[in-house]
Amino acid sequence: MVTPRPIASVFGGAACLLASTAMAPLFAGTIWWFRTVLIATVVGVGTAVLGRHVGRSIRHPALTGFCLSLVGLCMSVTAVGAHEAALLGVIPTPASTSALFDLATPIRDEIRQLAVPVPEQPGLVVLVLVATYVVVMAVDLLVVVVVDRPALAGIPLLALFLVPAAILPAGVGTLPFVLGAIGFVALMLLDGNRMVTRWGRLTGDRSPRMISNGLGGLGAQIAAGCLVIAALVPLVLPSLDGRGVVNRGSAIGASEGRSSASVIQPIVSLSQQIHNEREVPLLRVSTATPNYLRLTALENFDGQRFTLRTLNATKDARVSAGLPGPEADVRTVPTEATVTVSKEMTERYLPVPGIPTRFDGLVGDWRLAEPTGTVFSTRTSTAGLRYTVQAEVPDPTSEQIRAATGAVPDSMDVVTALPAGLDPRLPTLLDRVTARTDTDYAKVVAIQNYLRGPDFTYDLTGAPTAQDGALADFLFSSRRGYCEQFASAMAVLVRLLGLPSRVAIGFTHGTQQSDGSWLITNKQAHAWPEVWFPTLGWIPFEPTRRTDGSTPAPDYAPSTDPADDAGASSTPEADDAVGVEPTPVVTPVPADPGALDEEPEQPVGSAARGARTHSFPPPWLPWVGLGLGVLGLLSVPALTRLVLRRRRMAPSPHGHAGSGAPTDAALVARVHAVWAELVDIAADLGIRLRSSDSPRSGAQRLISFLEAGPEAGSPEVLAARDALIRLATAQERARYAPPGTIAFDPALLTDLALARRVLWSVTPRGRRAMATVAPPSVLRRITPGHDDRPVLAATGSGPREGS
Repeated sequence: MVTPRPIASVFGGAACLLASTAMAPLFAGTIWWFRTVLIATVVGVGTAVLGRHVGRSIRHPALTGFCLSLVGLCMSVTAVGAHEAALLGVIPTPASTSALFDLATPIRDEIRQLAVPVPEQPGLVVLVLVATYVVVMAVDLLVVVVVDRPALAGIPLLALFLVPAAILPAGVGTLPFVLGAIGFVALMLLDGNRMVTRWGRLTGDRSPRMISNGLGGLGAQIAAGCLVIAALVPLVLPSLDGRGVVNRGSAIGASEGRSSASVIQPIVSLSQQIHNEREVPLLRVSTATPNYLRLTALENFDGQRFTLRTLNATKDARVSAGLPGPEADVRTVPTEATVTVSKEMTERYLPVPGIPTRFDGLVGDWRLAEPTGTVFSTRTSTAGLRYTVQAEVPDPTSEQIRAATGAVPDSMDVVTALPAGLDPRLPTLLDRVTARTDTDYAKVVAIQNYLRGPDFTYDLTGAPTAQDGALADFLFSSRRGYCEQFASAMAVLVRLLGLPSRVAIGFTHGTQQSDGSWLITNKQAHAWPEVWFPTLGWIPFEPTRRTDGSTPAPDYAPSTDPADDAGASSTPEADDAVGVEPTPVVTPVPADPGALDEEPEQPVGSAARGARTHSFPPPWLPWVGLGLGVLGLLSVPALTRLVLRRRRMAPSPHGHAGSGAPTDAALVARVHAVWAELVDIAADLGIRLRSSDSPRSGAQRLISFLEAGPEAGSPEVLAARDALIRLATAQERARYAPPGTIAFDPALLTDLALARRVLWSVTPRGRRAMATVAPPSVLRRITPGHDDRPVLAATGSGPREGS
């Protein structure tokens, strides 16, 4: 049977909304997530309640509610994903249906390619809307329609936790867990309350309402205690590594022994960074010799994209214990840089120039994974770090590279491996590009310059490397892409030569500021290939020719394309004999010191202020809105109680018009209102009054409560005792006195205020807090199955109390 009260559906929708907060960390700029989840919850619950209400007239409320929910789903999806092609923006049409199919086509690739936090993609927005809506429908069916057992709704609610629990490195987090548990506990209490109402009528002096409230209060206390234990105990329990069961840095598990990395693929994060519409300051570097900042290198190639190999590092590999430095035979240029990292950048890889040899001021357990040259941490992120790094930047001469010959060690099979099934046109292309070269070094430079040539165009809309056939499409068809395509293509062609190669991930040197430092934003995220040569080690190359001139070819692999040379001619180059890397001419972009936690004396220009406007609304705004909404809901009982109290204690009697004398009925109602307020005060403070008590007996129970404590005999308690007797006497007269003999004494309001003040003063602090925040006298009126007749009812007749 379908419940006639929509309160169960509202509880189910609220539980879904609270549980869905677990998915918020999966999405970037949680405005779109919050908007989508809110639409799914409100529309799903609203259509279900409306459908059942309409369906009762045709005796099929469940079927009508389900069908109307499906209609709401179709209209919601249309409004969010294809409103421009829909009738009135919400009614599906053939054109809107076709547009939705077009949105659904790339969803599979987007799920494979995008890493958390996921940017706003139209297909993913629709997917989140549909998934949340389906969960809301399932919860509503279990809570209201199918089995009428709210506790079973916890099964579909778990679906909202599965994806973040499986993907997020640190799990769903404490706050989403607690919020989701609160929603489920509310459903459990609703279930218990409704079970009590189905037991039947009580024969004793306790009403079903009092029984259900007692069980609900006990259940709420048990549930609150369990939530506190579940949230706090794991933080203090010991574990085998001595850091506790819950460890914020457990995303890349490293211990005192060997450790494996389980991380978001950096090349996926790179794609999101450079495609982000908002330019976010990430790094500020103070150095005299600006260089690329390197995060890590991708060595595994599966035929579609390069991925990170497992990172292993023992405690002996901590950077504080010393670093090996570069190969002895390669010429390097020393550099020193002070790096300040924004709190926006929460990476597990440390940005460093070249090959680091020493760190100063670096906080945290950072270790070197020597095979990939990655400085990473399992316990600390880069957010807010400030450190100085000394490094050696490889800058070999062309003669050194030509002379670097020898066999490739078997241990480097990971960086030479190519999967079966590569496009058969690749060897032919390689032969054509390297036809006029005779050494490995010359062939590598020829591959680089071929990709930098006029046949290829730097374009951020190029096909991503994770798409099937993207490499062949980039090299043979579109010839358009960004650094990911250029670096991956060169690394694959170099491996076809039999040379080790990999793709490095990091940043270009950014834009120079008026104070001489270099600002790096997400737009400077970059990828480039590295090639291994015997006796020299890993040497970076640059096949990407960005339109801003920030990626010039290195001195040891100069470009032969005239257009490239023309672009490079505007870039002042240091003396080759000194070996300083070229520095591009850039337009100063004032940095936002707040984003990088810089000192206030650093300049802030109009460009930074303009960049900040793109960050509106800020990412914390949905959480503030959600918090205010929750506080608003929690404050409803207290505000309701306050309004009711003020109405009852208003100085002018109710029920008379104009300035005429009040009627007997109005005077009786006025006295009843004062007594009803006293009864509600007792209920709020947890003082048990029986429905069979007369006014005088009820007053005597309140007097006994006052005299049970150490305040008994005090002047205030005695005054309150007299006030309670006068209130009970007035209520008895209002009940039983003949018409025309009743008068309302305004002094009753003074007696009521005195009794309330003294009752509150002798009540324990915890009860007073509960009476203020969640007054039971209000909650009992909105509880399903509640008997609306108040305790010690003010109306009706009964036997006259004996003296």
